[in-house]
Amino acid sequence: MPNILVIAPTTANIYKVIVDGFRNYAPEIHTEFMSDTFPRYKYKSKWEKIGNFLSKIFLNRNIKDIYYRKILEKRFAILKEKYDVIFIIRPDHFTNKELVFLKSKTPNLIAYYWDSMDFYPRKKKIIHLFDKVYSFDIQDCKKYGFDRLTNFYYYEPAPELIDKTVFCISHIEKKRYPFFNQMGKFLYENNITYRFLTKQSKEKLRSPHIEYLKESIPYADMLKLLNHYEVILDIAKPNQHGLSFRIFEALGMNKKMITNNRSVMEYDFYNPNNILVIDFDNLVIPKSFFETPFEPVDEIIKQQYHLRSFVTTVVNNISNQ
Repeated sequence: MPNILVIAPTTANIYKVIVDGFRNYAPEIHTEFMSDTFPRYKYKSKWEKIGNFLSKIFLNRNIKDIYYRKILEKRFAILKEKYDVIFIIRPDHFTNKELVFLKSKTPNLIAYYWDSMDFYPRKKKIIHLFDKVYSFDIQDCKKYGFDRLTNFYYYEPAPELIDKTVFCISHIEKKRYPFFNQMGKFLYENNITYRFLTKQSKEKLRSPHIEYLKESIPYADMLKLLNHYEVILDIAKPNQHGLSFRIFEALGMNKKMITNNRSVMEYDFYNPNNILVIDFDNLVIPKSFFETPFEPVDEIIKQQYHLRSFVTTVVNNISNQ
């Protein structure tokens, strides 16, 4: 079994799920690089905050970046001499120098891009640093020769009491905000209960259809929350060709799904009774979608998208090299 170091984003503690997945299905797992979160930088005064704002504009220097780089240096210092594999999710968070250092620690530096290349151009500049790149985006795999690896689900709870009909929790940035606002307005006018949550709080993006959280909800708690709703809403970014975690979470929990991501129609678990693909230029949601029960997905198909399959795909590809 290969000796694997896993490095993953700490957002909402999702890395704990990924690390546990590798630990369960690939015992030689190392997590010395990980911790619950990067300690958040706190400005010492409002003057430091103003000074950093000006520094970013005129000097291209950010106090927060310097702070985080120092944390990373300490974590690099405690790494073992060698690993059979280093598996990195969101490697664009690292500088080229940091990635070269990691490459010196392993013959197999592997990246997983769980966002489309168009949204993070830096990913194109670091492809050459990896021995293999996995991507969730169908078009990116075709264009750049990446190995395709979808996101996954792992949570398969018992059914809960349904509180509301449609639910979504997401980062709602400027490009997707109009879609969430339009969807909320449509559901409200058609007397369909819903709840949209986001940590995004910029005043310009305020909407009466969206609840704004002060703190992120830990990933495990968020999944339990999803289970109380009948239908999960997923709104993809423009030109996104990979499927988000929301779609796989709905699959794992046997929930219906509403999405604008037409790529879902190419997957073997797609069923128009369970997954409604919408067009925001002509938004129509038939009431029959809410009135018909979820049709169970064949278990053999479903298990292909479990975290277990995600991990074994990575490990088996390494073992077969």
